[in-house]
Amino acid sequence: MTAPAGEGSVWLTTERLALRRPRPEDLDDYVRVHNDPRTYAHSPAGMPSPEQCRERLAADLVDWQRDELGYAVVVDRASGDVIGWAGLRHKDSDHESLNLYYRLEHDRLGAGLGREISRAVVAWAVEHRPDALVTAMVDEVNAASLRTAASAGLVRVGTRPMRDEPDGTPMAYFEAPGVASVPRGTVAELRDAVVDLWVRVNDAGGSVGFLPGAARRDVAAAWDRHVEDVHARRSLLCVLRDPDGAVRGIGLWEHSRGFPHEHVAGLKRLMVDPDAQGRNLGRILLAGMVGIARRELPWVELLRLDYRDGLGLGEFYDRAGWTEVGRVPRGLRLSATDYRDDVAMARRVDGAPLS
Repeated sequence: MTAPAGEGSVWLTTERLALRRPRPEDLDDYVRVHNDPRTYAHSPAGMPSPEQCRERLAADLVDWQRDELGYAVVVDRASGDVIGWAGLRHKDSDHESLNLYYRLEHDRLGAGLGREISRAVVAWAVEHRPDALVTAMVDEVNAASLRTAASAGLVRVGTRPMRDEPDGTPMAYFEAPGVASVPRGTVAELRDAVVDLWVRVNDAGGSVGFLPGAARRDVAAAWDRHVEDVHARRSLLCVLRDPDGAVRGIGLWEHSRGFPHEHVAGLKRLMVDPDAQGRNLGRILLAGMVGIARRELPWVELLRLDYRDGLGLGEFYDRAGWTEVGRVPRGLRLSATDYRDDVAMARRVDGAPLS
């Protein structure tokens, strides 16, 4: 969902947490979280003084007023307690990149909350701020944060010094992958890369129209039919790429079904590289595609998909804001003894509830 306007409004939620806009009365919690030396074990010189905390909170408030985005208050949904700060912020005057940040109470570390926050925030940014590159800088000695950055989908591309510490120890520098629609005239250039990806997804057990061991020629023929739909403006191809340009995933919006479905787009062939499992790429690709539908298919109001039960896909789509709207028990037969439910899900493009 997009960032709401009022101070204290919830920006986004995860399974266990809510991230809300800060307000001036959050200062005591800000100081409490940021003045704990245990959370600065890897960079003790970076711990702010109480006065610096006051200045930083004031800057956070300005960011939200100006950009409708910034560092947010992390609230435990079960208890309502403030347990940290996290979010995205434009780096100084550089509005082409967004810095990913989180800091949690020491007693809440080690429970996977940083990972939960980072995965949700990166996906949100790819959907809602596609023109801004999401980045992160992590101390080389902070192994836990290095793992968290990678699990959120970020890719390490080198090292950089902190801007305010040009002579300090360089930090690991990460960038997020990007999701973009593909111009019709360049779709053919992706044929080999996409067919290779599709075959590997099939062989890994992915639910993308084939069973493991499907012949490459059959996959290629299916892909060529999708290309025809793209050229005929019936479908829109979206591609997920790592910072080095490598194709890591694809998906299609089928968006021209005629009356009375002109306002509906169907998700087809969503797939990510099986060698990159655990990197949040499926969530990033899906979020990026929803953003593309919102911007490039403005007549589309409703998104739909069908999936094969038994692979945990329902939970994945549910976390991304989709709602199950139908199920046919044993509607799919994969073999003489393997029947699966055929499940339908939907969501509104604007993220509002279906009903």
